[in-house]
Amino acid sequence: MSAVSLGLQNVFSLASRERCMTNLKKIRLPLINKRGVQPSATAAVLVPLCSINEVPSLLYTVRSAYLKSNSGQISFPGGKTDNNETPTETAMRETREEIGLLPKKINIWGCGPTLPGKNYKIMITPVVGCITDLRENDLTLNKNEVSEVFAVPLEELCNSKNQYHTQFSNGFILPVFVADEFKIWGITAYITHIVLSCLLPTDVYRNEWMKRKIDIKHVN
Repeated sequence: MSAVSLGLQNVFSLASRERCMTNLKKIRLPLINKRGVQPSATAAVLVPLCSINEVPSLLYTVRSAYLKSNSGQISFPGGKTDNNETPTETAMRETREEIGLLPKKINIWGCGPTLPGKNYKIMITPVVGCITDLRENDLTLNKNEVSEVFAVPLEELCNSKNQYHTQFSNGFILPVFVADEFKIWGITAYITHIVLSCLLPTDVYRNEWMKRKIDIKHVN
């Protein structure tokens, strides 16, 4: 893997931002809905592209055990839209509520394609944001919503040894990224895959997750 391609100046450069957002705008995802269900809600998540000790990384949260749905799962900070919020406003508000990261620390790059959530009940918009110098004291966790946060270096996500796929009962095949004891799967993994594909050259993110399958236990 090219260390130069994953250097801070490359990942966080204006050229990198423009390439990422241009590629994201080109993505057209078919809404395959065999059940005829119309999504009843909208949501947005922040995809926090951050520098931690000068290492380009993505920041993830572990959902609190107190939550009624998807407790303990890995996600990006985010949630349902309030009133007439834009996706960016939703992502920023939810990020501050969940992990205490202030909007002034986040340089918003733009929005990715809207994706259907589980069972097509909600449509989710990823919002890419850049935090060039993230420090521990920038974060204050709302323990009712988030039990912990962790960062995964882009280099680890790009390593084919950490890339897998899983197949759900509805036939969908989605990527899985393994980072230490964490398994990143579902819509969070798919958004991770899309952003990496748009941000990084193909010789850096080789997208080899279809080569190996992994079972995700206790998937609801």
